Amino acid sequence: MGSYSLDIESPFTFIAGEEGAFFVALDNRYGNWKIVSEEFSPEKKTEAIKQLQCHGAHDARADDYIEIVIFITDNCNLACVYCKYAELTQTHFTQKTEIEVILHTLSKLVFNKRRVAVTFQGGEPLLCHRDLERICAFLTGTYPDILFSFSLQSNGTVVNDEVLHLLSNYNMTVGVTIDGEQQLHDRSRPFKNGNGSFSTILEHLQLFQDRKICYGVLSVIREPDTLMELFRFNHEVLKLRSFYLKPLEFIDFDIYRRDDFSDYYARLADGQLNLLREIIHLHKTRGELVREQMLLTFLGKMLYPSVYNDGCTQTPFCGSNGNYKCINSDGTLEWCAHLRGENDLVRKQQTKERYGICAACPISSICLSFCPTTIPGYHYGKLSKTFSEYSKIYCSYRRKMIFGLFAILHEDMSSVLSFF
Repeated sequence: MGSYSLDIESPFTFIAGEEGAFFVALDNRYGNWKIVSEEFSPEKKTEAIKQLQCHGAHDARADDYIEIVIFITDNCNLACVYCKYAELTQTHFTQKTEIEVILHTLSKLVFNKRRVAVTFQGGEPLLCHRDLERICAFLTGTYPDILFSFSLQSNGTVVNDEVLHLLSNYNMTVGVTIDGEQQLHDRSRPFKNGNGSFSTILEHLQLFQDRKICYGVLSVIREPDTLMELFRFNHEVLKLRSFYLKPLEFIDFDIYRRDDFSDYYARLADGQLNLLREIIHLHKTRGELVREQMLLTFLGKMLYPSVYNDGCTQTPFCGSNGNYKCINSDGTLEWCAHLRGENDLVRKQQTKERYGICAACPISSICLSFCPTTIPGYHYGKLSKTFSEYSKIYCSYRRKMIFGLFAILHEDMSSVLSFF
């Protein structure tokens, strides 16, 4: 990954590589940018500013849209080694699902909306498939003028005729977690009795295909060197054209192992850029349109910030308590999916404002960075030196990722846009 430098003349930021082949002019108010295929100079800077000043703010998403995540249950039938809810799901004291309260909460949220996206999560949401049926039937039957879309994230092991009818009847998109080849997957995602889940999931994916149920695959990247291996498994073995390669979150790291954290994201950034080049190559040479959703989101936030910088991914402004909501299994409403159980209003507001970390960031309008709730310092109850150090490390690699993406755009803008 190449080195770069920043030159700031607020609200404009200029990102220039050491080799001088190009520089990027960014209007940090709106996320507008321009790649200039010449060496950075004061004259070129002035010219780029004039061009950027011709463009204003992007159109904001209408207020008639809302995204709702429902954590329908804490129960799960797997014992995934990296799951941050694993200890909870192994107990008998999980929170009860209060379906009537959930329906009441939903009624208040969808009022006066025209489009509503509902995502079910857990635990394993399909353990409560009859509750999902009630919710979908209630929403579509009570509010016929609202356009609903339904999706869920599942481990793919709980499938029967009732589940298949639910998914088909409500055109529900299913995200299924598969962590690569059988040996790797079964080591990471066993049933609670220790048996592997891989074979069961593959059988159920075949059922989804037979019933024409829309599904995608999510694979967790526990080791950056496996990134290309996971890509090829999903693309060549499972024959998928869309999937999500999900990196570990802040909370998945030991807060006292700073070097491991830094090494992980350094190798991850290089791997993701190499993967994007591979995907573009496949599109140019074979006409294959393979969509890896993490990279797609990165590009989307740069190319179309008014569309992608929304909800919990909005940067630098958090979308919590706005058009992104979260409902617990007992029906209580949260600010967002990451702030479940947080009752401190001051901390909620600090999180919403990203603790001021993004306020002075010279590239925040196209940021590919984090939500503070996923940083260990937050989960340990207060802001700390650890919080600051980890966030700076993460931001540094995300900035390098942004410059790497601009380099790819500079190499072959038309190919990237046609892929996107």
